[in-house]
Amino acid sequence: MKIVYLIILILSLGVACPLEVAAHQAYESVFSVKDKDPNTIEITAYDNKILVENAPIGSKLEIYSVVGIRVKEIIIKQSTCEYTVDIAKGYYIVRIGDTVRKIAIR
Repeated sequence: MKIVYLIILILSLGVACPLEVAAHQAYESVFSVKDKDPNTIEITAYDNKILVENAPIGSKLEIYSVVGIRVKEIIIKQSTCEYTVDIAKGYYIVRIGDTVRKIAIR
């Protein structure tokens, strides 16, 4: 009989944990938008374009392959701008000053 109670306990924990994780993720997504610092550098990518927001003018946008080889360097001329990059499809590391992000070029 103890085994049955143990199995029920394990199964109930397995059901409760995903609900708790989903609730925590929803909480973070709601409050992360409000807590977002307007001065942080945002780097996003889609297709063969990289969108940069809040970057210091004159800083360098550096693109590295996943093995650490620098494949492209762009001087930022506007705080918010979109750059088209002619590099092969794949994953890259993008760096602007101390901000580093992983992106996918498709």
